[in-house]
Amino acid sequence: MLKKSLLVLLALAFIMPVLTAEAAYILVPNFRDITSNKIERRIDYKGTDHLSYNGVNYTRWNYEVVDGREDEYIDKYIRKCSSRHDLQLLGRNGSDWFFLYTGGQAKFIKKLGDKFHMHVGISGSHVVVDLVGGMYPQ
Repeated sequence: MLKKSLLVLLALAFIMPVLTAEAAYILVPNFRDITSNKIERRIDYKGTDHLSYNGVNYTRWNYEVVDGREDEYIDKYIRKCSSRHDLQLLGRNGSDWFFLYTGGQAKFIKKLGDKFHMHVGISGSHVVVDLVGGMYPQ
């Protein structure tokens, strides 16, 4: 009986950390996939930067539009993100858009500035998509 109790406690010791360490893995539309890049190069992925703001880690995904159709692609991307049931467009400030994730895993991710989970910004042909930890492009 004692051995069975110890085995149950040992099993719980391994299971409990797994249960409490649930991590969000939320996929959002990828800006590079907003248009076909197979025949003609239209959007270049320029890499990521891992940053932090007020203790909230986020990743900046950098893109460069190379065919001069930035406005078309950014409009299409904002519409695609806004059409998702779990992404709410909070608003726009000039060339910056802010989204709130409202899906089932929202309680597992932090907000930037206690306001939003995703930021899309454009400056010339350079586009950035900022995603808090736990969010990734598809």
